[in-house]
Amino acid sequence: MKVHWIRNVFTEPEHAITVPGAQRQSIAMSLAVGIIAALGGFIYGYDTGIVNSISEMKYVRYEFAGNKIAFTAKEQSIITAILSLGTFFGALSAPLLSDTFGRRFAILISNFIIFIIGNICQISSTTIPLLCAGRFITGISVGIISAVVPLYQAEASPKFVRGAIISTYQWAITWGLLISSAVSQGTHSIDTSASYRVPIGLQFLWSLILGGGMLCLPESPRFYIRKDDLNAAAHSLSRLRRVPSNDPGLIEELVEMKASHDYELSFGSHSFNDCFKSDKARPHQLKRLFTGVILQGLQQCSGINFIFYYGVNFFTKSGVSKSYIISLVTYAVNVAFTIPGIMLVETIGRRKILIIGGLLMGVANFIIAIVGVCTNSVIANKVMIAFVCMFIASFAATWGPVAWVVTGEIYSLGVRGKSVAITAATNWLVNFVFAYITPYLVDTGKHTAALGTNIFFIWGGFNFIGVFFVYLMVYETKGLSLEQIDELYRSCPNARVSGDFKVQVMNFNNEELADFNDANKTESSSGIPSSHDDNNNNSNNDNNDTQATVPINYNDYESLDYNSGYTVDLGYGLNVHQNRGPPSLMTMTTDEGDDQPAEEETVTYSSLSDYVSRLSSMSERRDSTQTNSLVKETEKDDEEEED
Repeated sequence: MKVHWIRNVFTEPEHAITVPGAQRQSIAMSLAVGIIAALGGFIYGYDTGIVNSISEMKYVRYEFAGNKIAFTAKEQSIITAILSLGTFFGALSAPLLSDTFGRRFAILISNFIIFIIGNICQISSTTIPLLCAGRFITGISVGIISAVVPLYQAEASPKFVRGAIISTYQWAITWGLLISSAVSQGTHSIDTSASYRVPIGLQFLWSLILGGGMLCLPESPRFYIRKDDLNAAAHSLSRLRRVPSNDPGLIEELVEMKASHDYELSFGSHSFNDCFKSDKARPHQLKRLFTGVILQGLQQCSGINFIFYYGVNFFTKSGVSKSYIISLVTYAVNVAFTIPGIMLVETIGRRKILIIGGLLMGVANFIIAIVGVCTNSVIANKVMIAFVCMFIASFAATWGPVAWVVTGEIYSLGVRGKSVAITAATNWLVNFVFAYITPYLVDTGKHTAALGTNIFFIWGGFNFIGVFFVYLMVYETKGLSLEQIDELYRSCPNARVSGDFKVQVMNFNNEELADFNDANKTESSSGIPSSHDDNNNNSNNDNNDTQATVPINYNDYESLDYNSGYTVDLGYGLNVHQNRGPPSLMTMTTDEGDDQPAEEETVTYSSLSDYVSRLSSMSERRDSTQTNSLVKETEKDDEEEED
């Protein structure tokens, strides 16, 4: 019973199966992808937490600060912000690696080469310039990882857990912050270079774990689809879903990926300029990019990095004793409350969780700002710390993970890598700006605004702007495949009604399954064995023959055209009954609508189509292909007899 329960947890729920004859897919490998790839977020969080802690260490201030006492606003700004500047350039360069060599390869190169070089510079530094150089190089690595990891997770995950898996990236960031704070808590009193070199040196261990784990994971199947390597795509998807490569559900998923990609390619190749253009293949692409850019920018304007970059310094100057302990507590709250966000993103959806989170963060920030005017008050300090924790909890459960989820899944395959890179670069650019100017806004002294806790009014204002933006612009993508999201933007006039789209898809899938089951019941009651039953009786022989003679290699076979009678239903989730989107292989509809018959278009099928056609004897839905072949053979025999 216990084993059965565990198996159910790590397999696809029954209600999620929409393809007749498909096996339940396992999510174990997808979870491994999410957790291991998310270690890239852990590295970023750890490096961010280090600068917050070591900048207040007595030994570091004496060795690095110009006045040997404390860092000036200028020194604090450049040391903190230089990482974000590196991440900006790293994120923009990510598509060059991920679209050319693969998502997995990009993470490995960034981790094993760029990050290691940057960390060597940091650990060997004794002056601010070398420390900043190391942080900039490390930032390039973190930027690449930040753009590729959510993309890799989204493309490798099944739709019913995709949001939760992408959320693990943000959860890993919170763990990195917490561990760095704990390590620094143990070394900050050391009066040697070990006080900062030990925390920095531990990053080599995190890098080794990430790289070793990535070597064991498969590449994204959608990357192989982009490269037209369907053998590799099928093998990768089979490893991820833990089902045979000839499983009907897996084949349906591959067909949907390939059809969507081919439809995009029919409009030409893709460049960065295409990220700013909308067309039939990429409906409302400019709106999608605008959504991702503003969402990531508002996440950074929420005020979260003020706490994590300058928390120790801020608490100290606010009269809070034991600032290191308080900072550690805030990191622990961040870790704990990211878990509800991971679970809620697939239950209440993206829109609701962002709106609720924005409201809670805004209220907390305004209360912190109001309470902050009561200086030297023990009660006021306790209230302020309590609402700082409330703000962090709200962010961790909502905007922290969900902003990455939305921006990792809303783009079409052809421009997904580049669009995610642009949105990630926006995140880091805004991060850099605020990290650099915050000391000038908060500190007292020459050329500073001396806002103190009043800065939380600014963060609260951005929180409420975020709520308004989500209500108007963020579409609900919960439970949709990446290909269905294209149809969502094509079909829904605005974000406010986007939640109705999934209901339409579910109703359509239920009708399809009901028709299939009714047909089987009719055949059984009439005493006629169904082709599906025949296939089941001979499944072992069919599987062996298919695996031995039908590789996914279209060069060995003659491709089929529309007139072949080939029937594979791409309707599952593509909403084809509306006659929109990529051509449906079953209904023969196109983007032009019913007025234009599909027979007028000559279409040569891809290698995947040829592969699926060779599996026709294994699926009732492909009987027409087999029938046509038999008819052609009979006609040929008749002609030979006449001759």
